[in-house]
Parts: sequence; structure tokens; C-alpha cells
Amino acid sequence: MLKKLLIFFIIPFFFLPAHLAHAQVIHEVKYGDSLTKISRQYQMNKDELAKLNGLAKNTQLVLGQAMLIPGSTYLVQPGESIWEIANRHALSEETLMQHNNLKSRVIRPGQKLNIPRPPRMNIFTGTYFVPKDKNTNKWMLKNYKSTLTSIFVFEYTSDLQGNIIETPENEAHKIAWKENLPPHATLTNLSEKGFDPDLTHKLISTPWLRQKFINNIYSLLDSHDYKGVVIDFEQVKSQDRENLNQFIKELAERLHPAGMELMMAVPPKEGDRVPSHSVAYDYQTLGKYLDRLFLMTYDWHWPGGPSGPIAPIDRVKATLDYAVSVVDRKKLMLGIPQYAYDWTIKGEKRSGKAYSTQHAIDLYTGYQSVVHYDERAAAPWFRYVDNKGNLHEVWFEDPRSLLVKFRLVRQYGLAGMGCWHLGLTMPQTEEMLLEEFKVR
Repeated sequence: MLKKLLIFFIIPFFFLPAHLAHAQVIHEVKYGDSLTKISRQYQMNKDELAKLNGLAKNTQLVLGQAMLIPGSTYLVQPGESIWEIANRHALSEETLMQHNNLKSRVIRPGQKLNIPRPPRMNIFTGTYFVPKDKNTNKWMLKNYKSTLTSIFVFEYTSDLQGNIIETPENEAHKIAWKENLPPHATLTNLSEKGFDPDLTHKLISTPWLRQKFINNIYSLLDSHDYKGVVIDFEQVKSQDRENLNQFIKELAERLHPAGMELMMAVPPKEGDRVPSHSVAYDYQTLGKYLDRLFLMTYDWHWPGGPSGPIAPIDRVKATLDYAVSVVDRKKLMLGIPQYAYDWTIKGEKRSGKAYSTQHAIDLYTGYQSVVHYDERAAAPWFRYVDNKGNLHEVWFEDPRSLLVKFRLVRQYGLAGMGCWHLGLTMPQTEEMLLEEFKVR
């Protein structure tokens, strides 16, 4: 997840006026478009349009930028096709044509099309929550609670003796309960080395130490009044596959009688041993004991490697195809990236960093960079040259890519979805989520 890259990034928050609803129409900025022009076309307040899309007042728009528009009526722009409009809204051409009683694919600029949306689906949503000071915790949970079922307080770790190391969460769990967001503790295998497979091996491979570790997890949940735990052990060694299965089985047997929940974050897989470095994560066996399996369907490209889409849609679908074949789909959660990766490109060398999706919006509008959309990956990207003359390439999420992923939750009948982490989203995310789903 490369979480450590993201934790300390300060991001701005935007919240929407309560009357802005039914925002599921996506307008792609063309030559000559401005906030004023688009707001007049759709007969809405210009400042509200800016706020809905995470923009400052009077921001100059850029080509290819995806704008979310309230309502279900779309105005055809010059040069657009039925395929282009349907694809942008995660629809088939046939569905869009039938819904609008079109007998021909010929459309004209200014023509009004009604964008259909399926009935809202009930889902479970959970997100990792990095605690701040008490007042900030209160503010964040109160303002985001309409989009959440639960939060996963990040992070608790363990020493080599199985003792849980506390995190300064500043009453986040108490505040969450007050906001009707049952909190879960996130337990990772992070150490000073990063994600530490040796620490994991020691804790889960020795029966007596494994039991001590499990008892300490139970005590943490009990003493802090957590609803459950999210196990986030990454880079587990292949030889610990059976140890991991046994650990989850025994932990479930300890927690479930007390009414506590057990979830786990797992890397994306397209088969039991595909990829080979994720063999330790036995979806089928783990799925028997877990209440929910959080699929980390992202980071196919990451800052330490070549630039590219973070969550290419074909790889996400391949992961889901395998997951639903071995795990009850009502236990599966789709992981959605709510961050951007920015690679500095120097010749053949590329190095990256992570930041919020909102910061990516600020960058492409600030540098007036054209936003491109990779149709095959269903992912947006742009390039810019910084003040030192370095070329950058940024991949991120926008309303087009998010809607495709949201529809996968429905298509595969999943329990829900979640993201890393609360506060990294852009305003469109919350609005689209509430239009597409009923959050349990």
C-alpha cells in the first residue's frame, strides 16, 4: 500500500452544499470551456460547480479534465459520439440509446441526453483512518460519516514477543462510536524495516507465541471497545502460507464468540499462485474464517517502478474474477486508490512520490496540463514540467475511472468497498458514492 508515503501529507477538504444532488453526469472539458460557460450550459451556480469539482473560484479549466455535473441531463458537445458518452458514464451504447429512444447513433451538439443510473445498492464501506489530534478527529469523522460504515484506525503493530504497540489515536475510537461508525483496529506487520515478513513469521509460526499474540489482540479490542480488527500483514513469505491460515483460523475462533469482527487486507491475485510472490495469501481458506476480505486492487504501478496506471481496470477485473470463484462475494471489499502517484522522468530513470487526488487536481490546473484518459486502463494521467525543468508524469483517479470501479461493486455483487485513506479523496468521490450506493 505504500502507506508511509501518504500519512503525513496535508490535504485540503471541500464539502458540498446539501442541496447538490444527483451528480452523475460527467462533462469532459473541450476547447473554449470555462466554469462560466459550463455553469450556464447546465444552468447552475458557477461557484457551486467549482466546489463540487474541488476547484477554487475562477480556476482556468484544462483540456480533458472530467467535471461532475448535478442532474441526469447531459448536453452533447461538438465532435462527441454515442460511444464516447456511454463509455464515460460506464454504460453500453445500447443502454444509452434505448434509454433515450434513439434510432440512430447520429447525435448533434447541444442535444440533451438523459444518463440512466441503476437503483442505489446497499453496501458496506470502510476506510483506513490515520488519527490526528482530537479536534481534527472529531471534525473528519463528523463530516465524512454519511459515506462510511466503519473506520479502520491505523495503525497498531507488535514487537517480537507478540506485545501490541499502542498508537496515539486520541480517542478516535470513542468519537467513531458517537458518530455511529463502529471502529476497527488496524494491525500491521510494520517495523523499522518497513513491512516485515520476518516479524510475521516469528509471530505466527510458533504455536505458543501465536496464542499469546492472539490473546493480546483480543485484549486490545476488548479494552478499547473496538468492533473488530483488520489484519494488514504485507509481503508475507510463501512458506508461511499454512501458518497464516492457522493464525486467521485461531484468531477467528477467539474473536467471533465475543461478537468481534475479523477482516484482512490482501494483495491482488489472479489465481491461487498468481502472482508467485503472493502465494502466502490463500483466498479460499482465509475467506472461510474472515468476515470480510479487503482486496488491495491497486499499486500495479508504484513509485519504485515505471510510471503507469495505479489500478488498471483489466487487472482489477481479473482479480475479482478469481476472488469470487473461491470466496463468498458478500465477504469481498473492493479496494479503491484515493491517491495519485507522481513520477519524475529523467531519461530512462523514473522515481515517484505519492499525494492526495485533490493535489493532483491542483497541479494539473496550476500547470495547465492537458489531462489524458487511457481508455484501456480506465485511468487519467497528465504531465507537467516543474520549476527546475524536470518532466513529471502523474496517474490518479477522476469521476470517469471511479464510476467504472463503482459499477464493478454492483456487477460482481460485492459486500462493498474501501480506500486508503480518509481525507485523500476529492469532493466528487463523496458525491458519486452517495448517488450510486446506500451506505449501511
